[in-house]
Amino acid sequence: MAERKMKSEQNRFTPLIFIIILAVVAYVVVQMIEWGDVQLRAEGDMYEIIVFADSTDFEVLQPVLIEALGQEIITPQPEQLFLLYREDIENLSRYRRHKNLLIVAPLDGTGSTAQYMNAALSEQVQDLIMAEEEFVINRYHSNARGQMIMYLTGPTVEHIYHNIMEHGDRLFNYFHDFALRREMEGVTRERRYAKAELSEQFLEEYQWTMFVQHDYILAINDPENNFVWVRRATPPDMERWIFVHWVEDAEAHEVTPSFIRERRDELTRKFYRTVDDKAYVRIAPEYHELEEVSFKGRYSIKTRGLWRFSDFSGGGPFINYTFYDDESGRIYMLDGSVFAPRYEKKKLVLQVQALLNTFEPAPEVDEDPIEQIVEDIDPEDV
Repeated sequence: MAERKMKSEQNRFTPLIFIIILAVVAYVVVQMIEWGDVQLRAEGDMYEIIVFADSTDFEVLQPVLIEALGQEIITPQPEQLFLLYREDIENLSRYRRHKNLLIVAPLDGTGSTAQYMNAALSEQVQDLIMAEEEFVINRYHSNARGQMIMYLTGPTVEHIYHNIMEHGDRLFNYFHDFALRREMEGVTRERRYAKAELSEQFLEEYQWTMFVQHDYILAINDPENNFVWVRRATPPDMERWIFVHWVEDAEAHEVTPSFIRERRDELTRKFYRTVDDKAYVRIAPEYHELEEVSFKGRYSIKTRGLWRFSDFSGGGPFINYTFYDDESGRIYMLDGSVFAPRYEKKKLVLQVQALLNTFEPAPEVDEDPIEQIVEDIDPEDV
């Protein structure tokens, strides 16, 4: 009887001990977060920018802010990449961990946002702003991992207006490039599910590699034409296509807009065909935008555009990087396309762009290509 009573008492205390342990663990985690040892990830939609500005200033700046940051991409229907929502600075704590924050105020302002701006910036920074040597300060991971806070200021609201007008693309690229880095970090964080065997196969056979997510399949592997195509068709009405093509014994001067257009159309006419083989993919001439950029330190031409089937039965957006690699003497063409008739496409385009940016030529990878790709994404940048 005594023994049974003792066991009963032990059983009664076991759940209590478990609850105490959980409470202690929870307390430690909370303290670590408060002390900065653990940083929670940023929240909110990656395409929302919460703008903190005094109402009178925002009335003046809203048109140029929307023009600069609310740029449209053609997919083929226009989609505004970033959506702006104004809030009073008194509500800043509500959005403390939001992904994208924009604080806009002149230093000579008298409103609450202007007062916050003056308190947030050091005297040294304010001197640079008053001398018109600076007007934008970006801070990353301040309250959450993956957060970007942009401080946009000037001596007067008129200075801010003109700086946005003159440097709108630069401001847009700050937000867009950081969104791309977030997407790359999210992709490679799932590396245990990646198709490492494909990354290793590309390295062994072709002396380059890239990250291949688990739900992509190798659709075409054609060494004769130096062409590799991986595709993702989940769900069935949403397709993402990525191809890599390279030209041996090339010269840097061969990377031209006409080469890119002609070679891409040549490749898609051969490899991107409908099931009945009656139609093929080609570049739609209505929207075709080229930009000179740096792709991992190499001069590259980035192309954004629309593709469509030759019978006009469908189409979608694509993004292409073409560059010359000194080490291998090759021209590389990296291309990502989206076909998703019933879906918003801006996030899908960013996803394929992130995968293209994991591409690495052989001289820059070691025995484990996946880990090297992950290491090349600086955690401080995402």
